[in-house]
Amino acid sequence: MRSCAIALLFVFSLSPSQGASAVPAAAQRTPLRIIAVDDADDIAGIRREVLALLDDGQRLVLAGRPGLLLRVRPDDVMGWPATNTVVIDPSAGLGIAGFDAPDDATRSEILAAWRWADATIFGTAPRSRRDEPGLERQRHVEFSVPATSPSHVCRVFSHEVASKLFGDTTPTLAERRAFRREMRRWCQYGTLSQHVAEASQFTIEPFFGPYDVRLTITTEWALIRNEDPADASAVSFTFWTKTLNEGAGSGFSRVVGTEAWYDPDTRVVHNLMDAAIHAGWGPIQGREVVTAWPLHPGFPLVSNVLLFRCEDALPWRPSDCPVAATVRRLFPDDSMDGKVTVASGEAVNVGGDAKISTGFGESKISLSFTFGVNLMRSTTKSSQVELSLVHTRSNADTLNYRSTWWLPDVAALFRWIDARKHGGSLASATPLAATLNPRHELLWDVPLAGNEGRALPYHMIYEVGWNHCRFDGYCADYRQGRDRSVVPKERGAWSDGMTVHIPWQ
Repeated sequence: MRSCAIALLFVFSLSPSQGASAVPAAAQRTPLRIIAVDDADDIAGIRREVLALLDDGQRLVLAGRPGLLLRVRPDDVMGWPATNTVVIDPSAGLGIAGFDAPDDATRSEILAAWRWADATIFGTAPRSRRDEPGLERQRHVEFSVPATSPSHVCRVFSHEVASKLFGDTTPTLAERRAFRREMRRWCQYGTLSQHVAEASQFTIEPFFGPYDVRLTITTEWALIRNEDPADASAVSFTFWTKTLNEGAGSGFSRVVGTEAWYDPDTRVVHNLMDAAIHAGWGPIQGREVVTAWPLHPGFPLVSNVLLFRCEDALPWRPSDCPVAATVRRLFPDDSMDGKVTVASGEAVNVGGDAKISTGFGESKISLSFTFGVNLMRSTTKSSQVELSLVHTRSNADTLNYRSTWWLPDVAALFRWIDARKHGGSLASATPLAATLNPRHELLWDVPLAGNEGRALPYHMIYEVGWNHCRFDGYCADYRQGRDRSVVPKERGAWSDGMTVHIPWQ
């Protein structure tokens, strides 16, 4: 077998909050290791190479078929995208992201503009230091992290623990490697969805395709370990997803000039949007399965989707469903009088002890870290946003997924039209006529017991409908009605997935 192809690409390293012009090129130029993997390569050798790069804190990219890339995943990398390009950033915490590149030129173009995490958690070059055999150093760790995003929590957690543990001393190379290995056990993060002005990936049969709709959204994830100091066996993981889209034009939007409008002659509203986000565990039904698609929203009513196979009857349920996964938090709340409660900020409190042990074996020094911390004692700050003429609803009668719908209040919309004698565009009346920015956040608690060593698929589905509604409340379905002024409904969706690998201990 030939060894894998390794290329070096120099890219600009950008903070998520900085633009390219704000970062000095000379200071931020960083070598990036790209490993191309194919069937002729030594997979075990590549896995060892990847693990060594992670221990050294080097950024790298894997390119190849998704199934082949999965085989080179190190055991302690817990989140893995199903894409032909996997980007791994161990400089501050462990970040994993993926995207599909049609060719090498496109991949290089995307990587040249990649927005990397902040600088490494270890600021200066390590200096040599000899510790006595069996020496232990222990520090109490206590701090709070403002949880602006999943990636931010993991990166700040790494910085703070390193600062508390090492203080003003500079860790050796061996200590850095051991520290990074332990950090990977506690907090990993990545990007689950990233769409920029993207047309729907598929049409939900038997509806027509919503050709004028676009999705611009980024959803991050984090997998965070939780240990109860009073009960060492009570280990669980928090799996957290959060949309980061902010500002105008984000979320579900449409081609310019296709906003919803009202025809006063026929008293019909055209192109009125409804939207949904479905998120949950396990494989999803194939798009060719009639019983799963459409997603059965029954607009303007809502109903559970026959989409996540972990909700199938027990004889047909797949084996890769989580054991006892529960929802800890879901935002937005159901709306009341047009007001929707969303998470505006969260504080993650960390408390416990971090310890480094140094010892000498027959041929080398061995180092180990032990963290005894509680990472997710958190308090939530929430706020209310007002969505004009929009209902928000979520389901609570499923075990392995949740759905949240953003639905137009059709009756109230016609009252608004009649009160103003309005005709034409409805963009000033409701976000469902122009752009809906869906703020969505979901936290799952997954116990280690029963899920040890398992690979658990996770998916997010973004669904949108294009509606035509009459003044009497009738909104078209997929069939052509006798009233030719009401055209059939359009409906499409986007699907993203990843696999969460639960460790053995």
